[in-house]
Amino acid sequence: MSTDAAISEANTDAKRAEVQDLFSRTFQGIAPNALPAVKDDRLYAPLVLRYHDIETGQLAGAALTCRSQVAVGMTMMQRLEYAPVLDRHSELDLMAVAPAFRGRGIGSALVREVEDRLKERGVRIWFGNATRDLETARLREFYARHGFTVLPDGQPLPDLLGRSWVLPTAEQPAFFFYKQIKKS
Repeated sequence: MSTDAAISEANTDAKRAEVQDLFSRTFQGIAPNALPAVKDDRLYAPLVLRYHDIETGQLAGAALTCRSQVAVGMTMMQRLEYAPVLDRHSELDLMAVAPAFRGRGIGSALVREVEDRLKERGVRIWFGNATRDLETARLREFYARHGFTVLPDGQPLPDLLGRSWVLPTAEQPAFFFYKQIKKS
């Protein structure tokens, strides 16, 4: 089965609502507006990809990566510290595969496609974290297998591109992960 044909971008609010529904069913307590509205794309520069099962048409998985909250906040306050690297980073905010579709390579296909598209955008650093309520052992192995540097539990995310990307008030996740995206 070709995974490329099953992946598309959620570039309308209706498509993002479908992704939001998947995230809401997958993650406890997720905000009802976890995905940015299309009208806010200029600020967040999101990439929202959907994986539909070719046979059933069901949404089987999705990923959201976008500018970090730190960078967006600095931009909104018109502070220039993050301006030189604003489009050189992306934070993997959410990724989910519906339970019925796990173990089929969908998460891997999403990671590869997101990375390819980020490379096209000129992104050089991609990072994220796993919260303690998730299957952290499985996720740690997953991200390492896809070339991310996976930090030990409790270790802070190092400065990347000469900047700190974690809000000082943010709850500490189980672990952070990051990778440098190589130019083509």
